[in-house]
Amino acid sequence: MRKLFIPVSMFLMSSAAVFAADPVNINITGKVVASPCVVNSGSGDLTMDLGQNIQASTLATAGSGSTPVTQDLKLTSCPVGTTNVKATFTGTADTTSTTMYKNTGTATPLAVELSNAEDSSLLSNGTTLTLPVLADNTVTFKLKARAYTAAGSVTPGTISSVVVADFTYQ
Repeated sequence: MRKLFIPVSMFLMSSAAVFAADPVNINITGKVVASPCVVNSGSGDLTMDLGQNIQASTLATAGSGSTPVTQDLKLTSCPVGTTNVKATFTGTADTTSTTMYKNTGTATPLAVELSNAEDSSLLSNGTTLTLPVLADNTVTFKLKARAYTAAGSVTPGTISSVVVADFTYQ
């Protein structure tokens, strides 16, 4: 019986087929992006208070506005190699004054105007502003805001609007 076992086992071993599959590529991807600058010393948000005592009489005439308030939106610790920072401003546009932002407070008819304090250009919905990174790795966006009425006869109430600044590093 031993003689039969050896040829059968050799036959089984020789008939086992070896199959090879096609090679597979492993695609590895990624992207290195510039590290972000620190916004407002890490606090992020910026609050611009237009004032708590704006007189309705200053907003009685069509096309009038409150006294502008200026404030800096400062970015620090920008990474080495970052040469410019582009800010894109977005928010809900006012339905009457579409270059302004909607007031969601109770004072009506009133919009909020945001502009570049350097040249008074409006920073309406979708507007971008690009500034160079200084040698100390900082960028300062000088902003100006005010309440504005296209119609006049503003009723007393609150002013509230949210504008988002989204940064792109170049």
